[in-house]
Amino acid sequence: MKNTIYAAVIAACVLVAVVIFVVRRGGSGGVNDIPDTQMLWVKCTKCGQGYEMGERQYYRELEEKSKANPSPMPVAMPLTCQKCSKDGVVRAYKCERCSEVFRAGSVQGDFEDRCPKCKNSATEAKRKARMGQQ
Repeated sequence: MKNTIYAAVIAACVLVAVVIFVVRRGGSGGVNDIPDTQMLWVKCTKCGQGYEMGERQYYRELEEKSKANPSPMPVAMPLTCQKCSKDGVVRAYKCERCSEVFRAGSVQGDFEDRCPKCKNSATEAKRKARMGQQ
């Protein structure tokens, strides 16, 4: 009799945990959950132009490019540039300090958003602010 009660209590707890997990999880977390207004910077490695594009559009084009060119190693394929129409668009950042638009990861072994021109990094600044440093 005790074992039946313990089993019922455990089953109820597991059921409650599953319900909480499903409710808190919310959306699917996919590309469709990215708002249309959310933008990111890209830069063409062919013509050197940097511009903003919709983040959802960027990831959709990246998915399409990956499906069209399957590779055993996951590699981010460059997208087609809106300015020169060549495949050379990669993820980029615009420096908050000097306004330079640069390719993500330009400074090897450092923060992805480290500006190669003025050495500013928004990620580093945020971390220092969180830690109470300046």
